[in-house]
Amino acid sequence: MQTEQEIPTTKQKLLQMGKDEFYRDGYLQASLRRICAACGVTTGAFYFFFPNKDALFCSIVDPVIEQWLKLAENLAEKELEDLSSGRENDRIFMEFEYRHKKEILILVEKSAGSSRENFKDVILETMTRYFTRFFFHAIGHEPDPEIIKLLVSIRFQSNLSVLKGAEDMKQALFLNDVLACYADGGFQSLIRNLNDVL
Repeated sequence: MQTEQEIPTTKQKLLQMGKDEFYRDGYLQASLRRICAACGVTTGAFYFFFPNKDALFCSIVDPVIEQWLKLAENLAEKELEDLSSGRENDRIFMEFEYRHKKEILILVEKSAGSSRENFKDVILETMTRYFTRFFFHAIGHEPDPEIIKLLVSIRFQSNLSVLKGAEDMKQALFLNDVLACYADGGFQSLIRNLNDVL
């Protein structure tokens, strides 16, 4: 038998059912009526906790955004200090993303119409900034912005493919390790052979 503390509160149920609804149907098609029905509450009860659908959406995704940005910054700084930490950093990042798989995929693919619909752009801008700093550190001058843009796009899409395709955390980490190894080889080759291009 569940204790009182173990029984999900109405707000917790709304957050969980909201996440499921946004993940399945996207922000624009998500229905507050369906979310409330899944929780066994009225829409009036919903408005006691959240002023609107966007507030529910933000309550679900904002903690993940904050943690994602902080983790990205910490790992980028760590890698600049110690280039050999790259693969382990990639692993830590994938663990975080896989634990928050629904929220990340909602933000990247299903947030149109919400106040957080630009998060994919935030991710790409953040990655571009870190890649630029990383390559500057490695080659001693500003890299070609178009090459950085291409590398960021490849990395983003590869990471997204792992996140969407992996059946479990173990597989996600394995595929992530394969990509990290491949990326490390590509980085070393670029530094050796394409310094003038970068």
